[in-house]
Amino acid sequence: MVKIIKKRYLFWFMISILLSALGPLIFRAHFLDGSRRIIWLLGVIFGGFSLYSGYYFRRFGLRFWGIFIFPLTFSLIDYFSKLVFGSSLITYSYAYFFAAFYVVLALFTFVGDDNHDSDLDKQIPVDDGFKELHDGKN
Repeated sequence: MVKIIKKRYLFWFMISILLSALGPLIFRAHFLDGSRRIIWLLGVIFGGFSLYSGYYFRRFGLRFWGIFIFPLTFSLIDYFSKLVFGSSLITYSYAYFFAAFYVVLALFTFVGDDNHDSDLDKQIPVDDGFKELHDGKN
């Protein structure tokens, strides 16, 4: 079980690196100008990936810190590309703003998805009050 969890984190880390590095390069090189690139790549594609990451980590019961993998790799790759190549992949101020935005999106889906809770059938309904609770002496 530990190997599966480690493989899932490693898989998510590798996808995050590929998206963070290749996404801006492909979008810059081929077809979109600055504002459209920000909307489609940073907003729609990476935002959707962040929403899915929260769902993924919740669905498979992985640890909470996993939702930080993509925003951190996105920020670090942008920072290191600025150090190494002299220019960042994404505009400097947008990169860190969107990294925080991705954490919030992943947090929404990580916390908000309750359809796959393992104890969903054991929860006590409180719509009509606590009528069926017993004091444990039965």
